[in-house]
Amino acid sequence: MLLYSDFSLTELNTFNLEAKAELYAEISDKSDIESFVRKRKYLEMPRIVLGNGSNIVFSSKSFKGVVLKNSIKGIEVLEENEEQIVVKVASGEDFDSFVEYCVKKRFNGLENLSGIPGSIGGSVVQNIGAYGVEIKDYVQEVEYYDFTDFCFKKINASDCKFAYRDSVFKSVMKDTFITAVTLRLYKKFQPVLGYGNLMERISGINVLTPMILRKVILGIRFEKIPDYKQYGSAGSFFKNPEITKSASEKLLQQFPMLKTYETEDGKKLKLAAGQLIDLCGFKNIVEDDKVTVAKTNALIMINLGGATGKDIVNFAKKIQKSVKDKFGIKLEPEVVIC
Repeated sequence: MLLYSDFSLTELNTFNLEAKAELYAEISDKSDIESFVRKRKYLEMPRIVLGNGSNIVFSSKSFKGVVLKNSIKGIEVLEENEEQIVVKVASGEDFDSFVEYCVKKRFNGLENLSGIPGSIGGSVVQNIGAYGVEIKDYVQEVEYYDFTDFCFKKINASDCKFAYRDSVFKSVMKDTFITAVTLRLYKKFQPVLGYGNLMERISGINVLTPMILRKVILGIRFEKIPDYKQYGSAGSFFKNPEITKSASEKLLQQFPMLKTYETEDGKKLKLAAGQLIDLCGFKNIVEDDKVTVAKTNALIMINLGGATGKDIVNFAKKIQKSVKDKFGIKLEPEVVIC
């Protein structure tokens, strides 16, 4: 493992932001983590683990600390029977490439998550989800390195405290490096079609297969989400806010057009952050010819070219203030700002 100084991160984040790391190391194996830990003087510096850079904003052009790039690869089938498959995936694997691998192998369950950028490790940290499916539904175990206790550990999915775009790895276990994720997938194809207009999209299909469903999902995402290779973005910038049902009654009296969805536990209602941003007029706002939100989905902030991390953060703050002033709702970032 080599440590590099003043290393450019511009090609390693999907917002295409110009940034450099004070120190940078690529982690290709678990032994690389142990090598890094032996360099004790670096452990006192601020540290982040970087996957595919699809959910991060570097707020400064210089990250004063160590960036550990997760490049650990590998896929291993641990168990397989007539009904289920247990697969262990290295955390540095590209998430959508793994979904494609599973679809081709008929390891079913992840089809609705097709097209989500990022790494396997990042998918668990964020508990990514789309079209009625979340990664937590399939995670069995997570392996990681604990920088506090200086050892490798494992944690069951039940202890990961998965919630909407959240997990234990974003809070009390933040100082860790996920190395592998074990998932339980299924031989029987049971498509989840209750989200949005999925039923409408497949109405003319006689025989629905996992690959066809994947292509439908990718088609929808292509229509709604700009290609980050053309316009830098990190997908959904904010979480969809949740409010109590009593609070929603008052809000809907004033704004009856608002879309609401019941949370998984049925105790609250979720609002569409993109709609709130749209109703505040941000689809028509371009900040300094550098930053705006996507016309197809106001939840997605895009770098039109030349924007800095500071520009992105300042525009996000304007959106938050506008939504708070108009609806009394606080938007929380889904992306990691560092």
